[in-house]
Amino acid sequence: MEIKSLHTHVDIVARSKGHSVIAKAAYNARDKLQDEYYGKTHDYSKKEDLVFSKIFLPEHIPKEFSNREYLWNEVEKIEKSKNSQLARNLLFTLPRELNEQDRIKLISEFIEENFTSKGMIADCNIHNPMASDHEEQPHAHILLTLREIDEKGNWKPKCRKEYILDENGEKIKLKSGNYKSRKVNLNDWNEPDKAKEWRENFSKKANEYLARNNINKRIDPRNFKEQGREELPQIHLGTSSYQMEKKGIQTERGNQNRKIIALNLKFRKLKEELSKLTSWIGSLLGSLQVKYDEYKQEKKEEYENKAELFNLYEYISIYYDLQGEKARKLNPYASNKKIGADLRRFSKARIYLKDNNLKTIADLQEKISTLQSQNKKISQDIKAKTIRIENLNKCFAYADIIKDNKKVFEEWNSKSLFKDSFYNSHKEEIDKYKRARAILEKITGSSAIKSKDWKKEIQTLEDEISKLNRQSQSIKEEYESINHIKYAVKTVNEDYGIDLSIEIDKAIKRGEKQSVIAQIKKYQEQQEAYEKRKEKTKNYYRNEER
Repeated sequence: MEIKSLHTHVDIVARSKGHSVIAKAAYNARDKLQDEYYGKTHDYSKKEDLVFSKIFLPEHIPKEFSNREYLWNEVEKIEKSKNSQLARNLLFTLPRELNEQDRIKLISEFIEENFTSKGMIADCNIHNPMASDHEEQPHAHILLTLREIDEKGNWKPKCRKEYILDENGEKIKLKSGNYKSRKVNLNDWNEPDKAKEWRENFSKKANEYLARNNINKRIDPRNFKEQGREELPQIHLGTSSYQMEKKGIQTERGNQNRKIIALNLKFRKLKEELSKLTSWIGSLLGSLQVKYDEYKQEKKEEYENKAELFNLYEYISIYYDLQGEKARKLNPYASNKKIGADLRRFSKARIYLKDNNLKTIADLQEKISTLQSQNKKISQDIKAKTIRIENLNKCFAYADIIKDNKKVFEEWNSKSLFKDSFYNSHKEEIDKYKRARAILEKITGSSAIKSKDWKKEIQTLEDEISKLNRQSQSIKEEYESINHIKYAVKTVNEDYGIDLSIEIDKAIKRGEKQSVIAQIKKYQEQQEAYEKRKEKTKNYYRNEER
């Protein structure tokens, strides 16, 4: 069964961000709409990837709200504040494997169950452009109203004011003369867990459709962090970048995604190596318990008087001797070639053991754990630095916005007369300027434009990432040495029928530290888990073959 992560996006269309809900609705619907609030026409009717468009109304709401232009202009009218939240904007990817009819049914049922039944109006549009892999990329854009509407078409308030009372039930008066209060939402549409609830409900609905159509694929609603995945998520290309990339023109966002893909691939390979090494630790118990029980008594004294089974130098020496026996059976050319290659690996393994002071399998396990921690730290550092670079790159765009609107802002700021009327006439430019300054301060700690400092920091971060990548490569090279030692131990254990349970008895009798004994017992636990995973995998492929 193939499991895919669900891609969603949820945000708020807000005036404080310079957004227009009419523009968003026109874009989603690939429509031409008149924006009464800003006095503009937004035309996206030339785009050709729209496959479905519908406004879903709760049963009690007047039918005139099914007109898109009327609906969203009414939203703009009712919201009076310059920082008003206008609508909730959602995006859900739709399964490629479903046909168009089922996708429409899926999203329609989801909207009716989660939104219109709760009193929200949902403006839904499905786009189906061509993805970079030349396959369909179906996704649904959903705009949701933030206010309830009564049967007469009147908008209801979003919240109400509630006075906070003291222990005597009296209002608490503030120094300003006002009474202490708080806003109370009149519905649960803005609850923090709603986005997660909608992701889960959509995934459940999509999986029902996939199962109904006998499609061997399911959707996981959890995000990367919830799944325990360390990969970096790719950034959204946006319309302009997507179109340029489609034409073969590389963009900054596209380049960023290509870097992220390369990093994810590298760390995926490292994690696979770690997984193999972890499984191997368990497989060292591969000499069967049944076999041990049979010869334990008769061989007990012999094994008790032998050197420790966990001596890694002894393992690779015996392994080298075994390979020498095999080499002698080959033709002269092949024999010499194998002897030379084995000798290089043998020397490399001994040097690695010596340099890292590794004598026992317990030492080797500790080394593997250290490499795991280092690799995780490198992954986290690269992720943090990559995010920082992304944020700094955004600063250049906001710097351009500041430069473009600076003249208007300064003129407004300098006015003592007619300031409000000037603001109303140049609201968009002023708000963009203020927002850009605020975001710069949030990212850099200062609202000033410091392009040279940003470039310098980006260069420093990129150098640090390169250094971390070199460290990652060094860890990978260590894995190669560890993998050879691992293979040598496995081969010798199989040839000599070594049962590592004996070592537990010996460790106890020698009076070893509890930590050493605990590590050996841990091997047994790991083997059980390894065998379970192995058997599960075998059963899976057996069932697939049938």
